[in-house]
Amino acid sequence: MSRLYFSKELRSLSLAVAALLGVAHYAATANAALFVYDPFATDGGPADYLAGNDDTGVNVLGGQNPATGPTAFYAGGWIQSGGDAQAVNGNTLEYPFFPRGGSAVTDSVQFSCCSFGRSGREIAGGLGGGRDPQTIYQSFLVDFGNQGADDPANFGKRGVEWWNGGLGDSFLAVDLFVNSFAGVNNLRLAVTTPSGSNFSELDGGAHTLASLAGVHLIVMKFEFDPALPDVVSVFLDPTSSVEGDWTPAAVVSAPNSDLYITHHGGLANFTFSGGGHVPGRFDELRWGETFADVTPFIPEPAGLTLLGLSIGSLLIGRRRK
Repeated sequence: MSRLYFSKELRSLSLAVAALLGVAHYAATANAALFVYDPFATDGGPADYLAGNDDTGVNVLGGQNPATGPTAFYAGGWIQSGGDAQAVNGNTLEYPFFPRGGSAVTDSVQFSCCSFGRSGREIAGGLGGGRDPQTIYQSFLVDFGNQGADDPANFGKRGVEWWNGGLGDSFLAVDLFVNSFAGVNNLRLAVTTPSGSNFSELDGGAHTLASLAGVHLIVMKFEFDPALPDVVSVFLDPTSSVEGDWTPAAVVSAPNSDLYITHHGGLANFTFSGGGHVPGRFDELRWGETFADVTPFIPEPAGLTLLGLSIGSLLIGRRRK
């Protein structure tokens, strides 16, 4: 075989491999625009968090302002709600075939009885509010925690929150939560605007705190339109980047297009049931323009095997020529 022939074969094979890899990684790379990615890293880089402990008050989340990028999505750093401190610490959450890195936002059980934490971050310019039409997606990994040795019927609130105008109950705009204090024992999506409140339980009420055990991938879809009702959808545990393959677990409309979100939070914990429970954790935060932007799945091994077989077939076919 001449060097020229070998060079042509190698070039052709390289192009074929690149094409196959492109197909295998399409869902993870065919992005319109990723606005921000926050893995809550604590490795010491210039855009990392300081690992902390909310029980001792060392390096709490509130006040930290890492440059998460790739766009200037935030107006400032994390804000602590009153004395409800949280911290970035512990191992990153894991979800099948989903990239991960860094640590996670956590709460500590304090005073041998309680976990309480609520933090938020302001979005530059806010979202919605009757302005130009916009659809934006958010994804995150969440572990809602468990009651452990505590009373399973007295778990308090575990929820991810979005606010209008500040942090706290009086500012709630969107809430994804369970809350035994309020008699909400199934995971619920609630949307509150000046026009009123609407809610829907995810998958018809199939998800209690106990059944939610483990790590979940949640994708939020926010559709803002001044001429139509604003719509919030929740996708629970998708396993690919193709939005059309998944049915939302809950969809709630906000009348009069008056949904406005100025801040988003991590996972709020308010549990006073004893010292035997495990607080929730929040990790791998993304905001983007499309469903695929915020779900960068890694190809599963079966797909990589198929890729290898395709390359092998290509080599055999060329040798026979």
